[in-house]
Amino acid sequence: MATLDQLSNALINADRAGDVEAARALAAEISRMRAASPETPSTLPQTQQPLEPQPADTRDNWLGRADTFMRGAADTMSFGLADEIAAGGDALFNPLFGTGQDGGSLSERYDRNLNAQRATDELDAKKRMAERLTGQILGAVGGGVGLAKSGLSATANAVNAGKGLAGVTKASALEGAVLGGAQGFGSGEGIDDRVLGAGKGMVAGGVLGAALPAATTAVAGAFKGATAPLMAPFRPEVYTDKAMRTYLKRSGKTPEQIANIMRGAVDDGQGMYALADAMGNAGQRALVPVTRTPNDARQEVTDFLIRRQMGQPQRLANALADGFDAPQTSGQVSRELTRARDVEADQLYTVARSNAGAVNVTPILSRIDETLSPGVNQMASPRDNIGYDTIEGALARVRRMISDGNSQVTDFNTLFRAKLDLDDMITKAEGQGAGNRAKYLSQVKREVDRALENASPAYRNANDTFARRSQVIDSIETGQAAKSGRVRAEDSIEGFNNLTPEQQQAFRVGYVDPIISDIESHAMGPATNRARSLTTPKFEQEFQAFAAPGRAQQLGNRIGRENRMFETNAAALGNSRTADNLGDIDDMANFDPAVLSNLLQGNFTQAALAGARQAFNAGKGLPPRVVERVGRRLIETNPEAALAALTKVQRQQVSRDQLRAMILSSMLQNANAGFGRLP
Repeated sequence: MATLDQLSNALINADRAGDVEAARALAAEISRMRAASPETPSTLPQTQQPLEPQPADTRDNWLGRADTFMRGAADTMSFGLADEIAAGGDALFNPLFGTGQDGGSLSERYDRNLNAQRATDELDAKKRMAERLTGQILGAVGGGVGLAKSGLSATANAVNAGKGLAGVTKASALEGAVLGGAQGFGSGEGIDDRVLGAGKGMVAGGVLGAALPAATTAVAGAFKGATAPLMAPFRPEVYTDKAMRTYLKRSGKTPEQIANIMRGAVDDGQGMYALADAMGNAGQRALVPVTRTPNDARQEVTDFLIRRQMGQPQRLANALADGFDAPQTSGQVSRELTRARDVEADQLYTVARSNAGAVNVTPILSRIDETLSPGVNQMASPRDNIGYDTIEGALARVRRMISDGNSQVTDFNTLFRAKLDLDDMITKAEGQGAGNRAKYLSQVKREVDRALENASPAYRNANDTFARRSQVIDSIETGQAAKSGRVRAEDSIEGFNNLTPEQQQAFRVGYVDPIISDIESHAMGPATNRARSLTTPKFEQEFQAFAAPGRAQQLGNRIGRENRMFETNAAALGNSRTADNLGDIDDMANFDPAVLSNLLQGNFTQAALAGARQAFNAGKGLPPRVVERVGRRLIETNPEAALAALTKVQRQQVSRDQLRAMILSSMLQNANAGFGRLP
C-alpha cells in the first residue's frame, strides 16, 4: 500500500502532466488516508509532522495572468465554446506538433484536452478571478461592439434606424433571447445540458433584453435631467446643439432637405424665410420659449418676426404680379393697349383710304329706310304732327350724312368720316344706357363697314385688326369679372382657355389687379395674414389655370411660404399674453427680497432655504444662455449656414446613437454570458 509521501509525489506529477482525473483521485485518497490515521498532526512530533502536498501553480505569474485574461475574453466572445474549440485544436494537431494531451484516438485526445481546459478555467476562477472576470467583461464589450459594427446586432440596427423605445425594446428582447440561448448552449456539457442551458438562456436573455432599453433610457434621462440645469449655463453650446438635435428629429427632415427648402425661398425672392419656417411645426414651437421667457435674444427674435410680417403685403403683391406677368395695373394696360390700337388703326386706315375706289351707299340707305320709311312718307305727305323718336332721329341724322334725297355719297373718305361719327353716336348711346338706339345704329354701322370694305380691300384688314385689338382690351374687363366669387372657377377657366394668347394676358391683368388691390388695402399689422385669402378652393384652381406660363408652381410656393411665415409669427407671438407675463414675473422673482431680509434678521436657515428655492427655480429647463442661442439659430436665413449647423448636430446624433447602440449590444452580450450559465 502506498504511503502518503508516495501519493503526494504522484499527485504533483499528475498535476504537472495535466491529468486532472488522476489528480482528483489521488487528492481524494490522500484525504481519506489522513482522516483514517489515528494520529493527528498535533500528536506527531514536530519534526515528523507530514507536509500537506500542494500542487505547484505554474500560472501564478504575469504570463499566466495575461493568459487568464485572454481566456476569459475568449469565453464570452465564443459564447462559452472557447474550451471546446481549444480542446479540439489541441487534439487535432497533437500528432503533428505535440499540442495538449496524448491519446490513442482523436476522441480520447479531445476528452483529455477538454478536461485539462476546464480544469485550468476552474483554477483561474479560484485564484485569478479578477483577471478572468475582466477578460469576460471586455470580451462581451468587444463582441457587442463587433456585432453592432458588422450590422448583426438587432438592437444596434433599431437604434441607428431611429426607432422609438418600443421598436428598440422589441429588437433588444429578440437579440437577448438569441444571445442568451447561444451562450447557454455553448456553456453546457452534453446534449441534454446544452439544450437545457439554451432554453434557460433564451428566457433570461429575452427578459433582460426587454428590460434593458427602458432601464438605460430611464437612468440616462434621470441623469441628464439632474445634470442639465447645472451644466448648461457653463456649456451653452453643447446644450444648444442638443436642443437643435431634438428639433431636427421632430421636424422629420434631413439637414439637406431643410437647406433646399431655404434655397428655394431665396431663389423665389423670399430670403427672409428662416430655419424655423423650414423645419415646420417643430421649428415654430421651438421659438415659443425664446419669445415667452426672458433672455437676451427675445427682443431680437421678436423684432425679426414683426418686421418680416409687416412686409407681407408688398411681397404678396410682387408674387402675384410676377406670377401673372402683370407689373402694371389694369388701367395702365388698358390705356396703353388703346393707344397702340389707335395708332395702328390710323396707319392702316390711311393706307385703306389712299387705295380706295368709289363707295356704294345704297345698302346703307336701305337699312335705314327700313325704319325711317314711314317718317319719310310723312314728311312728303304730312298727315299729322307726330315727330321722330330718338332712334329715328339718330338714323335720320346718319342718312343725311350720306344722302340729300337726290344724290348719294360716293367718296370713300366722306363715308369713312361718317363712319367715325357713327362710332361716336354708338358709344354715346351705350354710355347713356340707350341700348336700343345703340342696337339700331350698330346695324347701320355694319352696312357702312361693308360698303367701305367693298371699296377698299385694305380697309377689311384695318377693320379686322382694329376688332382684334379691341377684343384684347375687352378681355381686361372679362378678367376683372372672373375674380368675383359669383363666377364659378370652372366657367372662368373654360372661357380663359378659349381666348387667344394676347387676350389671355389681358385677362390675367384684369383678373389679378383687383386681388392685389384687396391685399394692399387690408389693415396693416403683424396679426393679419393676407395670404390666407389666396388659399380658397376657387383661387387655387384659377391661379393654376390663369398664371403666366411656367409660373404657377412658383406662385403657389411663394403663397405657401407666406402662410408658413405667418404661422411661425403667430406661434411665437400670438395668442394670450399670459405666458409673457408669467415669464417676466418669474424673471423678476429671481430677485427675491426674502433672502436679504432673512440674512439681515439673522434667520440664516430661512435665508438658505429661500436661496435654495431660487436656485432650483432657476435650474428648471434650459437656462437663458441656451435659449437665446437656440433663438438666434432658428431665425437664421442663410441656407448654407443653416446646413452647416444642422449637419453638425446630425453627426453628433449619429455618433451618440452609434455609441448607445454599441453600449446596449455590449450590455446584452455581457449579461447573457452570465445568464447562459444559470444552473
